[in-house]
Amino acid sequence: MSSKNHNICVIGAEVNNIEQRQILSGIIEEAQRKNADITVISNLYNHLEQDRADCADNRIYELITDIKSDAFIILSESFVNPVIRRKIHDLLIKRSDIPVIMVGTALPEFEPELFPCISTSDKKDMEAVIDRLIEENGFTRISLLTGPLSLGPSQSRTDGYRSSLEKHGIPYDESVVYEGDFWYNSGEKLAERFISGEIPYPQALVCANDYMAFGVLDVFADKGIDITEHMALVGYEYIPERSLHKPLLTTYQRNRKALGAAAVDMLLNKAANEEKDFSFEPPSGTFIAGQSCPCGSLSDDKLQEELSSLRTANKYAFWNLKSDMESYLTECRNYDEFVAVMGDELFIVRDAKDVVLCLFENWFRENEERSDSVVCRNINKYARRDDIVLRVSGLHTLADHFPEMSVIYFNPVFFKERLLGYCAVMYDKPETYDDTYRHWLKSVSNGLEFLRLKTDISFLMQCSTLSSAYDGLTGLFNKDGMRTAFMLMTNSDKRMNITAVALKLTYDKDVFISESSSKEAINSLVYSAGIIRRFCGKNGIAGRISDSELLLIYTADTPDPGLIADAVYSEILFSKDCPENIYFGSTLMYGRSFEAGSTGFGDIIEEISLYFNDVQDKLKEKRGQPHYKELESLRRATERFPLRRYSLDEISSFMNFNPNYFNRIYKQFCGTTFNQDQINSHLRFAKHLLVSTNDTVACIAEKCGYSDSKYFIRQFASGTGLSPKQYRVAMKCIFE
Repeated sequence: MSSKNHNICVIGAEVNNIEQRQILSGIIEEAQRKNADITVISNLYNHLEQDRADCADNRIYELITDIKSDAFIILSESFVNPVIRRKIHDLLIKRSDIPVIMVGTALPEFEPELFPCISTSDKKDMEAVIDRLIEENGFTRISLLTGPLSLGPSQSRTDGYRSSLEKHGIPYDESVVYEGDFWYNSGEKLAERFISGEIPYPQALVCANDYMAFGVLDVFADKGIDITEHMALVGYEYIPERSLHKPLLTTYQRNRKALGAAAVDMLLNKAANEEKDFSFEPPSGTFIAGQSCPCGSLSDDKLQEELSSLRTANKYAFWNLKSDMESYLTECRNYDEFVAVMGDELFIVRDAKDVVLCLFENWFRENEERSDSVVCRNINKYARRDDIVLRVSGLHTLADHFPEMSVIYFNPVFFKERLLGYCAVMYDKPETYDDTYRHWLKSVSNGLEFLRLKTDISFLMQCSTLSSAYDGLTGLFNKDGMRTAFMLMTNSDKRMNITAVALKLTYDKDVFISESSSKEAINSLVYSAGIIRRFCGKNGIAGRISDSELLLIYTADTPDPGLIADAVYSEILFSKDCPENIYFGSTLMYGRSFEAGSTGFGDIIEEISLYFNDVQDKLKEKRGQPHYKELESLRRATERFPLRRYSLDEISSFMNFNPNYFNRIYKQFCGTTFNQDQINSHLRFAKHLLVSTNDTVACIAEKCGYSDSKYFIRQFASGTGLSPKQYRVAMKCIFE
């Protein structure tokens, strides 16, 4: 078990962003000093749209209800969706016995008395920036590009700007305070106004965040204008990517790291001393020198740190781009192979010591309510452990199995709107995952769904169309393709007859649970489609018209449709290409002739549907009859193995029946006697041999167990209405 004294749960959104990373570094470092575990739960994509609040990505926050923790820290500024903020508020209200601190801007959805908030002071920090420009640089004409004035941070930064000016006896001029939107385009628009001469240059322009400052720099650089010859530029909320812009931005870094450390310190002190009130003094930030303002000397060490970080980020992004992990995952045949591929690609998750995949026990069952247990498997192939089974409410105990880790991040593993489980990424130092990990995890989610669908019989039978006309699973026409081919086939003034032969494979749902049985069901369909294709010849078209129905249509003169249907069934049973251990379930056959001029494709489909529905209704009635399973099993064995000899006395004795009683119930169930069914089975095997071989009739009679070929011919003619030779000729006409 873990020797840590406390567990603190951090609640954030898209925590790979720079602001959250800085706070988390302080949280994790302080937790290490205080011997506390840190668990972080965060979504991946943090959608702003309110209608996405209940998407699978945001169901990660349901863990708040159950996960055990000694305290919660909310990274408030990361939550941009007010619906999510209200959801988290309501979940935390239910955990009112656990202390909470919000780090960052106070949110209107959270009552201050229940959710105390600590943050840096935007007003004091901005005041410090303006103080420095006035006191060290002697600037008196300073403009401000702030954010939307409807937002608290924008107003606080404007107040700090004004306070510094007035403190130094400089009048506040509202006309040189420009409202932006905290993004590049605000800076770009303002730069255009300066360059065009619409507004005069100040001595210095301060932007209320770095992104707007980057927009200003980019416009000047694109136009080949040296901004430092016209004004100084200072940013705010230090973004390390400043080296991507020219000249290097001078900016100000809020002390978010100290905020994180303070939150841990205050929560643990409260837990130890049961204090009710928090005492907090906002930490001051740091001026970061650059080249856009003559404000201090540029630190080579700081610049090298930034460049090194960018190079590392680019390296991992390149590895992610070049990785074949997604392709390898789609090739996996089972979960063990899947985890092995993840382990091979773990190096893409920067600095992660391990990743644990925690999937619901029934993650692969699409329509079931998800399990309250997860099976956790770590993917690090050099530190592989046995699977850990946990209750969702006990996910925090995962830290007990990895005591050397400093922080565990829980993220949702989901496909579309279905939550599959959680992914725990672990670090042994203060670190946070980046965008590369998010892409990596999305590949894992997609791969899991692909693995699931390989054994999903329903999906494979419904969604195999690769073109508008053809079915990708069977290679035949799909329903739309059949309709078009039928129209072309019957587009003639000549009167013609249409022969339709249909096959339906019916499956007992209880059978298709395991991976192997799903494969057998698919094999049955694909194999049967191959038989249907052989019967097309030159005059037929064939297609898959539903999940498990195949249709064959002729317009040329053909034998009786029922005879063709029976021939197809014979080939399905006895073809040499029949896969071993194939499961047919109940194969239903249909055959009928129509007149082309008065019958459309839709009419044929409707007729087939009505026929199969009627047959299946009758089969359902039979299932309720006594001895259904025994009689059905016997009939299947008789069909499949025609050369086996069964005497009435043997079968009756085996089933503990009187022979007369057995004969009576068999005829009630099958519509014919057991002896006649054996004869039918011999004749069906003979039909197969007549179609698939060039053997003589005498040879075929012998192979079917007849010692007298003349008797065989008479029995065959009685059962089919054709002699064996006539049958062979008729079927040959179809194949040619």
